[in-house]
This record gives sequence, C-alpha cells and structure tokens, in this order.
Amino acid sequence: MSPRSGNRRFRILCLAVALLVGPGSAAVEEDGTGYGKRGPRLRFDGTLHDFGDLRDDQDKVSHDWVFHNDGDEPLQILGTRPSCGCTASIVSEASVPPGGQGVLRVTFDPAGQHGSVRKTLAVNSNDPTDPHVLLTIKARVAVVEQPLEPGAHPRVTGQSLLMGECASCHAEPADGKTAEALYASVCAMCHGAQAEGGAHGPSLRTPDYLATRDDEELGVAISYGTSNPGMPGFSRTMGGPLTEEQVLSLVEVIRRWGPLSAAAPEPRD
Repeated sequence: MSPRSGNRRFRILCLAVALLVGPGSAAVEEDGTGYGKRGPRLRFDGTLHDFGDLRDDQDKVSHDWVFHNDGDEPLQILGTRPSCGCTASIVSEASVPPGGQGVLRVTFDPAGQHGSVRKTLAVNSNDPTDPHVLLTIKARVAVVEQPLEPGAHPRVTGQSLLMGECASCHAEPADGKTAEALYASVCAMCHGAQAEGGAHGPSLRTPDYLATRDDEELGVAISYGTSNPGMPGFSRTMGGPLTEEQVLSLVEVIRRWGPLSAAAPEPRD
C-alpha cells in the first residue's frame, strides 16, 4: 500500500468516526490533528454574589469573580453586558490558556438605589457550548435621609419629577428644543453637562453602558424611565414633555459624544 493511499484511508476513517459520534463532537481536521478537541470552557466560581446591607450614601462596592478555562483551547472573554447599576472590568488577561484562570471585577454603586436590588451581568465568551453566562448581584440598600440645605433639591424620583411645581424645571424647559439644547434644558441637571454623570444621575457615557445598548434601548430608557434608580419616563406616553422626535435627538447626541476616554475622571455608574 502506498503512503498516499494510507493517508486517504486514515482521513476517511476519521470522518466516519465523526459522523458516528454525532454533530456535537469536536471537528476533525483533514490531517487528524483536531480530533478530540473540546475547545474553551468557561466556568465561574459561582454565579451569584450578595453584597448584603448597604447605604445609598456610601461608596461603590466591588466583587472579584474568578473564572476558569476548563477546556483545551484558549478562552477569550469577548465582552460583558451589565444591567443598570453595575459595571464590569477584566482585571487579568482577557485571554486565558487551558487550565488557567482570570478575574472579572464587578462594581456596584448603591447611590440612587433603594430596597432589595438585583442586577445581572451577561458575560460573552468564545466557549462553543455556553457562550453567554449570566452573573447576578444582590443587595439591600437603605435610604439615608439627609437634611436639606436651604434651596436644595428635595429627594424626588419617578414621574412626580415631571408634575406640579417640579415640572417648571424638569419638563417645561423642553418645549420646542432638540439635540444639545434639549439635553441642556432637562438632562444636564442630573446627568452632567455632557452626560458624564452628576449629583443626581449616573453617567450615560461609560464604555460598557454604550457598548451594550443599542439606540432602541437608549430611547426606551429615556421614554419610559428606569425603576431603580427611579428616573421618570420623559415621553408623552408617560405624561412627560418629549415627542418621539425629541427622544431620538437625545439618543443621537449621546452617540455623537461617545464613551468617555480613559483619561477622564471616573463618572458615577
């Protein structure tokens, strides 16, 4: 038997074995070198972390989640998708060799939160079996009432911010405005002059926030608000002052400004 004939028979045998064991098996290369590979496998040391009792006036808290590569090929963390109220960053290499481990730091800001809080963080990787892992953080946030300084803004959240006497500051100035002028009139007082974060609202320009939300999601948050922290819905459907065109103009402004640079001061999340 010639060497060429023997190689051909070996390739046919490998392909036959792959067909017998089913489509869920590892792919087989023509030269047989890929046989038996499982690819990367992502595993976390637990998927739930409870921060316990926190106060809404305290500093941010963090938890380092250790993750492992139980596979036989390099593991790549491709990105994270946090719900509002938490951020994530890789504090080790985003690429982990077989048998290695890395650390994902999740940071939670209790400011503006209240009661039982539950946030999630989706972690995307090149694990072919389970490419999306959902991590969950919990906390119980106590609201600490601070005495108001003369002329200071009272603690008001939700739709009441757009009603009564509050409407003169938070709703009526939006009339007839779009884009940057609209943002300056009703958004800047909470979220900062250029959405970098302010005393009463989180940054809208952190890299994770912008990278994990499309234009529709940004528009929904503006139109219908968020529950925790309690931002009101500014659309007319919710009793707010903004038309659909005005909402879209705000989304365009946030996209145009883009994420804050790494050199910028860290905003509130």
